[in-house]
Amino acid sequence: MRRWIGQLAAIVLILAPNGALAQRAVLVGENDAIVNTDRDYTSGFRLSIVFDDFNRDLLAGQMFGAVRPALLTFGAPGGAVRQQFEWIALAQNIYTPDRDTRGTYVPGVDRPFGGWLYTGFSIAQETARRQLDSFELQVGAVGGNASLGQAVQSSFHRMLGQSTPVINGYELRNEPGIAVSWERRWKFATDFGQGFGADIIPSLGFTGGNVFTYGEAGAIVRVGRALSTNWGPTLVRPGVSGANFVSPDPAAPFWGFSLFGGVQARGVARNIFLDGSTFADSPHVTRESFVYDLVAGAEVFNQAGFLASLTWIHRSREYTTQTRAYSDYGSVTLAYHF
Repeated sequence: MRRWIGQLAAIVLILAPNGALAQRAVLVGENDAIVNTDRDYTSGFRLSIVFDDFNRDLLAGQMFGAVRPALLTFGAPGGAVRQQFEWIALAQNIYTPDRDTRGTYVPGVDRPFGGWLYTGFSIAQETARRQLDSFELQVGAVGGNASLGQAVQSSFHRMLGQSTPVINGYELRNEPGIAVSWERRWKFATDFGQGFGADIIPSLGFTGGNVFTYGEAGAIVRVGRALSTNWGPTLVRPGVSGANFVSPDPAAPFWGFSLFGGVQARGVARNIFLDGSTFADSPHVTRESFVYDLVAGAEVFNQAGFLASLTWIHRSREYTTQTRAYSDYGSVTLAYHF
């Protein structure tokens, strides 16, 4: 674990200015330990490096230009445009059945063990501070061993002095994974004066691939200061996403904050962690076709790109035999500007 953390730190240092290409590093960590459970979506993290000054980072600008045809911006209002390229350096999701130390599971009732280890990139474009369009590609490995899910979760349990999961082959088979996502967000704001205000950010999107396929619709409501600076919380997919977008506003205070709440509803056509492996027989359960997340939290940020946020997520039932009708977990995001 120490070696793994050291490798991540080395990536950030190599890319940081003065050697330096990156402008922001963003780390998202999620876990259900906040409610003392260990089931369903039990943990996730995502480390990304964000480039938003293409005059300085020419390679990032070239990569944005190469992928830009995939960015759907039709209907965007007139006004100033700001663009961003984000490299997802390393990310992982881990999913487990309830009471994962039993060692004996019931096919069709207990969801399988599974993990998703991936990298990728996203591009985003803000127009007139009122519309944000994004495109994201994730590629990696799904399964037990290939995703390193078993190794990471077992190490985490040992660090906490807890019993490690007993899988006994009840897991997804290893396979490559891909997910592509398109999203559009709109921002409608009200100014209270002195930099304070409120806004609502509705969103629509679609994700497709052998890992996840779903359509989404949602909205976030925020109250705070300097809200024009960003687009709300960014969680691990599937989940609410503000695209880690920062849009410095000279007319806004340097430091800002928000209290937020919202919902995202998804019509789910595929979830490999419930439906089972794509190319081989594996354990699976009967997926619910409609899932929603309720989110609430707080964030503090500044115009330079620093951010710290804490989000609570309440997820509805994802499969028909789920022991409880919901899952709760917490998400922490830290962003540092180099």
